[in-house]
Amino acid sequence: MKDNYLIQTGLRLGVLTPIALASFFFAAGAVHGQEALRISTAGDLAAAAQKQAESSIGYYNLLLGPVAWQFSSGLAVDYDDNVHLTEQNPEGDFIFRPNLNAQMHWPVTQVNDLNLSVMAGYSAYLQNKDLDELYINPGSGLSFNIYSGDFVINLHDQISVTENAYQNQSSQSSGGNSISASLQNTAGANALWDLDKALITFGYDHANYLALNSGQGLPDGASENFFLNGGVRPAPEILAGLETGLGLIHYSSSGATTSTASPDAKQWNVGAFCTATISDYLDARLDAGYTVFTPDSTTANNSISESSGFYLQFLITQRVNQFFNYSLSAGRSMDLQYSGQPYDRYTVRWQPNWNFLKKFTISTPLWWEHGTELYYQTSSYDQYGAGITIGRQLTQKLSSGLSYQFVKETSGQQDLNYTDNIVSLSLSYRF
Repeated sequence: MKDNYLIQTGLRLGVLTPIALASFFFAAGAVHGQEALRISTAGDLAAAAQKQAESSIGYYNLLLGPVAWQFSSGLAVDYDDNVHLTEQNPEGDFIFRPNLNAQMHWPVTQVNDLNLSVMAGYSAYLQNKDLDELYINPGSGLSFNIYSGDFVINLHDQISVTENAYQNQSSQSSGGNSISASLQNTAGANALWDLDKALITFGYDHANYLALNSGQGLPDGASENFFLNGGVRPAPEILAGLETGLGLIHYSSSGATTSTASPDAKQWNVGAFCTATISDYLDARLDAGYTVFTPDSTTANNSISESSGFYLQFLITQRVNQFFNYSLSAGRSMDLQYSGQPYDRYTVRWQPNWNFLKKFTISTPLWWEHGTELYYQTSSYDQYGAGITIGRQLTQKLSSGLSYQFVKETSGQQDLNYTDNIVSLSLSYRF
């Protein structure tokens, strides 16, 4: 799960960030489970993936020949006391979010399979109708896995439509923090070459990102992303190696204002990574290296200079006992939001999960993030967040959730300081 999360994070930011580049495989979902990555050969990997796929078909609620489908739907009702993320005169509103999820697994042959995942919904505001928006959750898309000898090849196309508010500081326009929806689509191919004691992964992705709210004046963009990683196993439970990557970013000048216009740029990185299974209940990963972000001075803003520095990402997951497990991540990265404003970010996130109440699951995340805008070094922010989510399985197919989230942001720009409280009640039904 953690590698899948890191990949999705990189894609969501619009370029292959060092965190995404460091992942030694393209996605956990592509091989039907992280444990399969420890198998020594790609042939064994294919067999294990196929066996797991066959054993999981009974979980799906519709079988059309060899094609298995799973459908679910849900409804969430949120109350957000500051929908525009403003410091003065915050405005609250109720938001209704119906959603529909579909997953498909098709074992095309004994060693090839096609997977589809769509998680989409609609946000309907009770009073602020101008904020109504369709959304498609990250992770939606097609994935085709090909197993051949010592190679595992993945072809994919992922799409998301997100409402960027406090999750995307660079989309917050001067004089307010209006929600700015963006469409992002990433298509590409990744390959893993398994040499028993060594693993080599390489791949290419083309990403497009499109601002859906034309009134925000945000530029559309595209990027070409390449990566190459190689690791060795000094022991079965340890994988360590080197990583490198290159991203080429291009922006459309149409729709961009002076404040949001950004030059084309390239970013490259080189570093090392290590993953370790310390015990049956404890996993850790460390990525570190050097990255350089170079804007094209011939396109715009000739005064903008190159930015460079170290990147670091640490992740640990542990199951302490049957009642408590957690994940802890911390790091620094230089990355790009879809609207063309690159940031130098420091992040810490702790995600504890509690299971001491029968039939209930409880999660209490905490996080902190500090960011500085790279081009001009004049805009920075600190964001603090905390939340609690309580889930309960009501019936075999119906589940519910109640959550509260607190977000506070302080910024070098006075009009971008805010506090936000969000309460949500949700129901989900698996057909």
